[in-house]
Amino acid sequence: MPVSRSISCFLKAIHMKKRLAWANAHKDWTKDDWRRMVFSDETKVNVWGSDGVKYYWKRPDDKLRFHHLDLTVKGGGGSVMMWGCITYDGPGYACHIYDGTMKKEDHVHILDTTLMDTLNYYNYDPKTIYFQQDNDPKHTSKVKKSLV
Repeated sequence: MPVSRSISCFLKAIHMKKRLAWANAHKDWTKDDWRRMVFSDETKVNVWGSDGVKYYWKRPDDKLRFHHLDLTVKGGGGSVMMWGCITYDGPGYACHIYDGTMKKEDHVHILDTTLMDTLNYYNYDPKTIYFQQDNDPKHTSKVKKSLV
């Protein structure tokens, strides 16, 4: 069966060092420490199909069959950008990013509403959580830093 190669971002030496340092800094964390961690990220969800490469098996002399086709819709079907978070106790609330691109003001609004709703749902104290994000510039803006 043919298998496509996985695509991975190249990690520079500095990235590897930072990841190892983060892992070493947290290796002795207790269950209670991890209970206070909240991870978040955005993602694109396709309404129809995948962006990835798809394969199928077919002998050279076989006719094209229905299951060999990759059915699509006109315009590609579109996609939706979403933000979400996950806690030790379960998934957080998710929200739709309306124009498909999150700006720093959108991120601040999401933290004020969706993240806080999640923390309230799990009875987390916002002052005691560890909030993990990917250091995208919109996540580290001065506007957002004033809230955290």
